[in-house]
Amino acid sequence: MILDKETKIVLVLGLTGAGKSYLIREISGQDVKVGDDLGSCTQKIEPVRCQISGQSVIILDTPGFDDTNRSDTEVLADVADYLALLYSRNFKVCGIIYLYNIDEIRYRGNAARNLEMFEKLCGEHSFKNVVMLTRGWGSDALPSALKKENTLKNNYWKLYLEAGCRIDRYLDVDDLIRIFDTIIQRSPVVLDIQREMVDEEKPLDRTAAGELLNRDLAKQKKIFDEEIATITRNYHKYTDQMREEMDKSRLEMESALKKLEVERLMLTDSHKRAQDASKAGMQEQYRQLEKEREGENEKYKQRLKEAETEKNGVAREKAELEAILKHHNNQKSLKRKEQEFWGAAVAF
Repeated sequence: MILDKETKIVLVLGLTGAGKSYLIREISGQDVKVGDDLGSCTQKIEPVRCQISGQSVIILDTPGFDDTNRSDTEVLADVADYLALLYSRNFKVCGIIYLYNIDEIRYRGNAARNLEMFEKLCGEHSFKNVVMLTRGWGSDALPSALKKENTLKNNYWKLYLEAGCRIDRYLDVDDLIRIFDTIIQRSPVVLDIQREMVDEEKPLDRTAAGELLNRDLAKQKKIFDEEIATITRNYHKYTDQMREEMDKSRLEMESALKKLEVERLMLTDSHKRAQDASKAGMQEQYRQLEKEREGENEKYKQRLKEAETEKNGVAREKAELEAILKHHNNQKSLKRKEQEFWGAAVAF
């Protein structure tokens, strides 16, 4: 596939275990690595190129913001930088799929958190390009699933649907084809994270998504600081056994605080650090795309050459046929004139 201005780009978001990679494997027909409900397979954005209804499409598979192996800061840095680099090369997203497994026992707290991050990344103006897609229906729409869908519509997703997002169900690949056919007809949009990082040149921690994450980090830091202060303040009251346990707890919290500080610095320094890391991978992908483009161009040149050769051959054949036809017509004309001459001579 060639990444050109005719290629449609679709972004797939959702919780870890929602089935994003499986969805992409179904619609693309490609061997996309699929995880299970407990772990994430997608560690960075994975672009999958395919043809849908004759249209060249790139589907971006993303890790969830509740990823089992990476912090939300790492995930945000990778996703944001990838999208910003795409936009800086004048490629825009024409559709966003927010995938949710209707088979979830209950609406988890991290589902609301993930949805809030989706809103900060995309922005309300892009909601007309969003499909909030539910999966896990099975062959029948069970009463429990219908009840959950109604809860999503009337509660958790209500404001998003009122703002322009569309809700749909995904049971099989036919549903996906129908949904993607609609999505790729949409006019491309500039996502908020792209506008902020490229047009406004904001570092990640100054974007809406980055500020949301920074607030979360600050809340976690405050909790750890207060717990450490409580341990320190009451340390003299503890028995030796309790002190041993408190020392262990304090070490764990101090370690967690160091990780939080690393994440905070990652956000602050992301304008350069995260870009450098992501661009290296992206540039390699673009080099590969350029190689593919050159290969495709060579194929097109060869086909054009063959077509020209064929065209010249057809032209020669046409000229020969026209010459033969002209010769035949001349012969018929001469024969007719000869007959007219002899007919006139006999009459004379």
